Amino acid sequence: MTKKLEFSIVSATSEECKYRASELNNHGPTVKGWQSAKNCEYPQEIILQLKKICSLRKIQLLVHQFLIPSRVELYYSNECLDTVTSDGIANLNWEYLGYITLSDNQSTGFKSRELKCANVPESIAQFVKLKLGRNHSNSHNNNNQVSLIAVNILGIENSDRDVETSESIFDDPEYFSPYDDLAFEMYVDSEVARIIKDMEVKKHRAVINERFEYARKLKEAMESLRAAGEKLGKYELEKRHAIEQEDYEKARHKKDQIDEFRSGAYRDIHLDQLLETNGICSKNDESSSKALSPTSLKLPEGKRSPSPLVNTHSNMSPLHRAKQVSPKWGSPNTGSPTNFQTRGSFRRRNKSAGSIVKTTYEMYEEKPLPALRHSHTNEFLRECQMETDVKTTSKLTEREKKQASLPILVFGNDIVEKVYSKHYCDKEEGLNKLKEDLLSYDSAKMHTANKTARAAIFLLHRALRDKVFSVYSLANEVIRLFFVQFVPSRVSSPEVERSVDKLLPELLTKSGDSSARIHHMAVHTILTMADCQSVRDLHIIPVHLSRTLSSSTHPRLALSRAEMVEQLILNHGISNEKQSGLTCRTLSEFGSSGLHHPAESVRKVSERILVLVYKVNPRMVRKQLPPDDDITRRNLLYRQLFHEFDKIDLQRKKELLLEKSKMPTLTNTNQCFSPDLNNDDITQRELNKYPSASNIHTLANIFSYEGAQNRGFTLSKSISGGNITQQSNGNHNDNEKQSSSSASGISSPSNDSLKEEKKCIFCNQSERNILAVSNSMNSHYWRTCPMLVRCKECSQVVEVSNLTEHLVLECEQKEGYMQCPQCSEAVKSKDLLYHKASCKELTTDCIRCPLCHADLEDEDSCWKKHLMGDNPCPNNHKSVKNQNPKQVKIKI
Repeated sequence: MTKKLEFSIVSATSEECKYRASELNNHGPTVKGWQSAKNCEYPQEIILQLKKICSLRKIQLLVHQFLIPSRVELYYSNECLDTVTSDGIANLNWEYLGYITLSDNQSTGFKSRELKCANVPESIAQFVKLKLGRNHSNSHNNNNQVSLIAVNILGIENSDRDVETSESIFDDPEYFSPYDDLAFEMYVDSEVARIIKDMEVKKHRAVINERFEYARKLKEAMESLRAAGEKLGKYELEKRHAIEQEDYEKARHKKDQIDEFRSGAYRDIHLDQLLETNGICSKNDESSSKALSPTSLKLPEGKRSPSPLVNTHSNMSPLHRAKQVSPKWGSPNTGSPTNFQTRGSFRRRNKSAGSIVKTTYEMYEEKPLPALRHSHTNEFLRECQMETDVKTTSKLTEREKKQASLPILVFGNDIVEKVYSKHYCDKEEGLNKLKEDLLSYDSAKMHTANKTARAAIFLLHRALRDKVFSVYSLANEVIRLFFVQFVPSRVSSPEVERSVDKLLPELLTKSGDSSARIHHMAVHTILTMADCQSVRDLHIIPVHLSRTLSSSTHPRLALSRAEMVEQLILNHGISNEKQSGLTCRTLSEFGSSGLHHPAESVRKVSERILVLVYKVNPRMVRKQLPPDDDITRRNLLYRQLFHEFDKIDLQRKKELLLEKSKMPTLTNTNQCFSPDLNNDDITQRELNKYPSASNIHTLANIFSYEGAQNRGFTLSKSISGGNITQQSNGNHNDNEKQSSSSASGISSPSNDSLKEEKKCIFCNQSERNILAVSNSMNSHYWRTCPMLVRCKECSQVVEVSNLTEHLVLECEQKEGYMQCPQCSEAVKSKDLLYHKASCKELTTDCIRCPLCHADLEDEDSCWKKHLMGDNPCPNNHKSVKNQNPKQVKIKI
């Protein structure tokens, strides 16, 4: 028969860190789906590997509500690979199946998701490839992304002929179960969906054996469970939303509501009896006068939830528009499926009436209200006695046995019972035994290391959430032991990644706890895990920690993350790997986001992080900060931060000059340094010649020394401001006088205390030469400075090197411009397609001139060489060659 085919994602062109391609491996209400990277290249490709060689019949796609590809092309390959590698996948031969077009979703207001079903020609396949075209443009999709929420493949496995269910039960080869449909799997609770599928098989087997009454009961139970499963899926979404909002009280309430609703639903349909887990039950063949209707399960709202695929008036998608039905502090019966036909009374019962047998749920429902707990009645005393009797049991329930089936298989029932116990002494004993098993692990006598690791992480994750500190502390100790001693050379990388993904969210939550000892314990455990080589190679922890902070992040949690990122920088250093989470760009963005946090402690740590990154890449840090000018420096935080930057720049320049002084000759200059020049002989003039921090790396090739007279300097503004003031005999000159000429926001600071000629801070021409051509410095900036250009859109004067960035980010007409991904130039949005067809791709390690479109080597002096050198930019009408010949040529 045609059924759902299991598959796994083996390759994806790109993915968002929060929406990985592995999300497509599972179906369920809480699945987030896959999203491509921001501003990705098209087409995007996703390759799926089927578990077995199968014959394809149908493919279903559930698409995002606004990240919608215009079309999806389908390919298949029947080649087999011994080991799935990137090279092997690249060499596969693909056969074309067809394509699917998708709606732009404007008619629904981007509120509904499109479920697309396509019947494909019967093909034998091992791999399936989805090629997604460019996205439909809309106001919600600013980053030109595409997304798939779920993929479902239906077909026939080649081995189905030997399986009982395909021949004797489902004798129709064209039969397609409605419970394999994506519309069912994506909106029904996963556990309920599995039970319904088992019931379907039992129903067909009952029909074959002519047990028609049993088949009728199964059919009605399946319909009832489907309604309950949709409600459970909705509750799961509400619980996950509460967890994301860090409303753990609501999440706990939702969890209790889910457990109560699930157990009530199973009890009402007599699940164990219907599934016949202990053999054939004669009661299933007895006819009942009252049939179980689909509405016999009372939902909290009193009605069945509507179909999840219809259009709604909510701004959120059907999968994420879960609405809380019951109040946060509702009664315990909220969301219960039980029929309340025999409600008990709080009045004293007549002893002669005999005992009334009640279910556990009814006893729970008839508990006194909190106000009645102060009454000294016999009912209250009997209830307390009943509660004490219930608490004494510590055996695992059937539900807990199903949950912990793997730990029971690996470690035995005794350890699992102790970890699940309600007494903290038992939990400590269970964790100590788990610790001993991990230390004495023997692959010859025990299960595989991967299976042992998965079972141990399951128990440790449960113990980590315990409220008793001794249990929590012992769980942290076993976690550190697990990663330091058990994992190396035993556990595979995918299993290590799964273990970290399981524990890290809980540890991060604990790191923001108000209790200092819980906070410090969690931070210590996370950093210990990050130092383990097997975890460090996966780059999971730095990526999670270095995500940008929002102003709404809780101060304790934000402070913990910032301190851990700082410690990772000190321990591991700053990496060049893009996926490491510790690159200069990632850390600069993280530090910049922390500067805007309302908590002062978070801002201080973020400032220290930016200083550490600035020592490695000054340009990247300054990109994340506002321009260094007098207005910005009025902010105390930025003033302190830029002051630290100034110290670093001054020290770096002194070190470079000291190294340069030891060289006998200099290239590209006719002057020489004295071999005896020491660090105190550095003058103000040398430091001021190269005001930009980006010129530090090329200082050795272009610096010219003119003598040393003044000693001792301090920075009065940032290096980008280009002003360094003199300090004499350790006393700072408080009466600095600066003169500036502005032209559309460009200032020319100078220091009157230095008796030397003023120069343009951009082209380094002296004021005397400038006034020979222009009437004033202000006129020079507007008309003759070769390093500046006037924007054609807003008439603002900007540096030529920043013209592209200005047009895309700062200009008044920035909405009409986009940056070309091939050549990096700013292009009008309406002309982008025509531009891409004719533009030349940017050479590696080069930057492009926005005037003449030539590629320049990405070095610090490239712009001066290009705009003011011997062969200046031909499209720069302000070049020195085009000016008054009396003007003196400036040495680059």
